[in-house]
Amino acid sequence: MRVRIVCYEDVHQWIIGKFALRMQEYLLKMNIEVDIEKTPDPNADINHHIIYGSYEVKEKSTAIDTLMITHIDDIAKLKRLKNQMQYAELGICMSRETMINLTNLGIPRNKLCYINPAHDGVIKPRKIIVGITCRVQKDGRKREFMVDELAKNLNPTEFEFKIMGEFWSPQVINLRKNGFTVDYFENFDYTEYVKLIPSLDYYLYTGTDEGQMGFIDALAAGVQTIVTPQGYHLDANGGISYSFTSMNELLDCFKAIIQKRNGLTSSVENWNWENYTKKHLELWRYLLSNKSSKDSLDKYSLNSDDGLNSLEEFSKSFDKTPGIKKLKLLVKLNYERIRHYYYSKRNINRKD
Repeated sequence: MRVRIVCYEDVHQWIIGKFALRMQEYLLKMNIEVDIEKTPDPNADINHHIIYGSYEVKEKSTAIDTLMITHIDDIAKLKRLKNQMQYAELGICMSRETMINLTNLGIPRNKLCYINPAHDGVIKPRKIIVGITCRVQKDGRKREFMVDELAKNLNPTEFEFKIMGEFWSPQVINLRKNGFTVDYFENFDYTEYVKLIPSLDYYLYTGTDEGQMGFIDALAAGVQTIVTPQGYHLDANGGISYSFTSMNELLDCFKAIIQKRNGLTSSVENWNWENYTKKHLELWRYLLSNKSSKDSLDKYSLNSDDGLNSLEEFSKSFDKTPGIKKLKLLVKLNYERIRHYYYSKRNINRKD
């Protein structure tokens, strides 16, 4: 297979060029012959246009043309795309929603699919910062032993601590011994305290003695709280993010926090450039197979919702009232066209 990635802008200038460069990188790793130019190659098997806007419709070439479709947000773009899709073999949207909307607006369903965009995989979540600001009391009512238990049960790559208050040294030593980063202020310093509270992700209070003033300051700073459900903690409507009484309940709070974090990261963990490129490759192989049978779809599919399978999975999400949907979409696109025109005129006429 020979692929020409047609990128109509300088690949080193902005985000569109990044799509072209990343696809080229991974296609080469997959032993696919590929280059990037600003014009199509009539001798290529596939001309993939990034993006649809500059694709010039002249006549049907022997190469298969596929178009990356970003947003269609006005009538003029829709008309242009409809004309282009008479010649292009496939439009590849960035989302299921756009694929559905374009189908409702009259573009043939068998000429649309979607592939979700990718990220570089270099941005990682930082550690969750948990804060404690109180003094340990001799009678044990702060239940500092719970922090020792956290040191044994939490992952130091996921959490770090900021503690201000006297007599926490044994817990600080224990946390650090277990690999946790701890910023410890043994003496109360109001200036540092005012900076510390807003820097937290969660405010922790393990005591059972009416409440803790840091809880109020944490809420004033918009910081989530992990506290005991007692005293004036209960009077702050919606102020308790996670509540606990026992040690097991406290551990469950932290498990819930990390599960929520992991749910965010896992939602796009497979949205990488390798998979993004593979999904295009399976589409192109399918198109080159002349779409001869359903067997060819199964043969080339990665079994993900987007990519090749999105050619076949539309029945699950098709709008049952396409006429009403189409009307609403057309009204929106007409409005956007007028708004774009108004703002462009305003900017041209504006005096600096």
